[in-house]
Amino acid sequence: MGKFLSMYLDSPMQAWGYMSKFDRRTSFNCPTKSGVIGMLCAAMGIPKSDTESLAELAKLDMSVYSLSPMERLTDFHTVGGGFTKDLNPQNIVRTAKGTIGNTVVTRREYLLDAKFAVILGGNGDLLVKIESALKNPKWGVWLGRKSCIPTVPIFQGCHDLMGEAVESAKAAFDKTYGRSCEIRRAITEVAEFADGSDSLMDVPLDFSEGKRSFSARRIRVE
Repeated sequence: MGKFLSMYLDSPMQAWGYMSKFDRRTSFNCPTKSGVIGMLCAAMGIPKSDTESLAELAKLDMSVYSLSPMERLTDFHTVGGGFTKDLNPQNIVRTAKGTIGNTVVTRREYLLDAKFAVILGGNGDLLVKIESALKNPKWGVWLGRKSCIPTVPIFQGCHDLMGEAVESAKAAFDKTYGRSCEIRRAITEVAEFADGSDSLMDVPLDFSEGKRSFSARRIRVE
């Protein structure tokens, strides 16, 4: 039986990588499906190599509602410092001559003061497992990067109707800040291409190192 699981994502900083590689790691303007599923995999203790469980999670419909304005911050990190080639070869910078060079500065973008309602719809039995994991996660749960710790509990209930799920996430905002919020933007998945307004390459197929791959989904932005 289909259900809707409500999540409220709130943190001083969030980061949702999308088509971002090398030394500049930008953030998409809302939670991506790969980012949310990665968070659920951590909570449920699903390893990166478990493509079967990943496929089941990817079947869930995901809707995202922006509940507040936000700003962007670009921070920098260094990569490769303090390590030898034997200890951490993948992060040691090589020069053109093959010798070890200096550390690399990587620029990483964050969303500041963003609040989102994320609704998952689909198999009720799977949503119950997700509920249990979010209440008692096996591994650490954060909103995109380890520095992005949730301000309040993520799980906000399982519901029979989509509208109820959205309202429960909005109620978490109201309770936290003592005021009502409005939906500023809604991003929903659509089954037919003509019903959508954009496509995102963020449905995870494999999270394994060296095999990371994604497929597209069609969305409507309102």
